[in-house]
Amino acid sequence: MDLKDRTESIRSLRASIEGTNESAARKRISLLFDEGTFVEIGAFVKQRPTELGVVDAAAEGVVTGYGAVNGVLVFAFSQDISVLKGAVSEMNAEKICNIAEMARKAHAPLVCMLDSCGVRLHEGIDALAGYGKIIAKLNSMAGETVLVSAVFGTCAGALSFIPAMADYSVMTENAELFLSSPDVVKARFGSDKAGTAQNAYENGTVSAICTSDTDAVDKIKEFISFTCDVYVTEDDINRLTPEIADIISKDGYDIREVISSVADDGKSLELNPGYASNIVTSLINIDCSPVGVVANNGALTSAAAEKAAGFIAFCDNCSIPVLTLVDTDGFECDSKENILNSSLLVTAYMNAEVPKVTIIVGKAYGAGYISMCSKQTGADIVYAYPCAEIAALPAETGAVFMCAQEIIQTEGDPVDGRNAVIEKYRNTIASPLEAAKRGHVDDIIDIETTRQLIASSFGMLADK
Repeated sequence: MDLKDRTESIRSLRASIEGTNESAARKRISLLFDEGTFVEIGAFVKQRPTELGVVDAAAEGVVTGYGAVNGVLVFAFSQDISVLKGAVSEMNAEKICNIAEMARKAHAPLVCMLDSCGVRLHEGIDALAGYGKIIAKLNSMAGETVLVSAVFGTCAGALSFIPAMADYSVMTENAELFLSSPDVVKARFGSDKAGTAQNAYENGTVSAICTSDTDAVDKIKEFISFTCDVYVTEDDINRLTPEIADIISKDGYDIREVISSVADDGKSLELNPGYASNIVTSLINIDCSPVGVVANNGALTSAAAEKAAGFIAFCDNCSIPVLTLVDTDGFECDSKENILNSSLLVTAYMNAEVPKVTIIVGKAYGAGYISMCSKQTGADIVYAYPCAEIAALPAETGAVFMCAQEIIQTEGDPVDGRNAVIEKYRNTIASPLEAAKRGHVDDIIDIETTRQLIASSFGMLADK
């Protein structure tokens, strides 16, 4: 067979593997990558013969390769449910591990598109070992490669570890994600949510429930654009933010409005919003550079601390600076487990080597002040708004504790006396000026200059 014949033979074989390019797996690949940039790797891989012979499986049931996503180098694998129900085999796993290793060497994101019924049973332990190899490989890449996952169909058994391990995960609304069968969980615990997208959203496994494959891929692209420094904007870096004063003056305000105010074009991508909503973890851009934001949206809990700690570690791994917005009375802890989990937040901040800027927006009391990236626990620079309150105890508690006798001896209505003492506590002991006098706050800033100062501070810290 001459070169021409061999070339035609290979082309014919490739065409038969790719079929008509109508499989869901290949469509998802086409949606993800910039047109004409995808290069498939391992298209001709086949399982080795077993006692049961060789099963014909196009591309061994998984499409692997690399290309550009909005101009950024990205690697991906897409499980093909149309080929033996996407079942994982020994060589299927080898293909996934190979593309993962290529992503690691290139320090490029890896996108895992999950849609599989489980292991290829006739391969026995070899297929099961493939499961283990995939999980081990992806786990070994933590901190070196951004890992993104999307569940489009069924993601069962050990494969369910992948969305939980990923830096960012999404799921289509009708997809399934479970370690144990939902039927078993329902029988034992009476839960109808087991395995559903809603359950995965509420327990923090996925960050978004998507209406379609296209929606899921768009979310992946958005995440990549926020983390890979490809954002372009005409938003003025010197834009003032007077609206923040109006936002924080409202009772029960939403910290997300403050985050949008300082972000380029008001755009942010919140991670795991369905879990521990009393803390917000978001990606934004400031002057076209990615910034991770950790912000209080209520009292701290162990779940909030755990969520924020994971996000801070992700930012540190990706060299993304961290902005912390503080407004909390402190922790709600009622057990040893809660205290242990809560300590993760301090540890994450102190271990992170990226630039860290903190703004005390409102209250910063007790363990909440210490845990939310104070000067003592990792902040490179700390700002405070004029309305900030910084103390060991909330004003209502601290003032009464310190001045109980003074309140008792107040002439007239003791309620008025109590209120006067609380106000005095806020204006003296809890004043940001007192913290600034002792060097715990670097500056008390005008609220309207927030965006400017964030940009300036991270610029100053860029070579940290």
